[in-house]
Amino acid sequence: MLAVGLGGFLGGMVRGLLARWPGGLGGTFTANLTATVVLGAVIGAGELVYLALGTGFAGALSTWSTLARELGELLKERQWRLLAGYTSATLTAGWVVAWLTRWLVSA
Repeated sequence: MLAVGLGGFLGGMVRGLLARWPGGLGGTFTANLTATVVLGAVIGAGELVYLALGTGFAGALSTWSTLARELGELLKERQWRLLAGYTSATLTAGWVVAWLTRWLVSA
């Protein structure tokens, strides 16, 4: 529990910083991609490392609720191009970063 708590504290701190700079869509995008890299890098690591970094840090850093709110706002504001671009970029970059991270870690 201590490992998850400490990792979560640090991940939450980084998430808070990204909410301020770059903030907005860029902050959410950066937080989620960074969490994907961390999680991909620690899969298969020891239990304590995985709990601290994968569950705690990456879990607190990633922000799917904020992503959902931002997408909902873009939908409500009828910003179709930005909505489509941001959704596509988030999904595509997430898959690519996850794949590259696992490939680099296994190499």
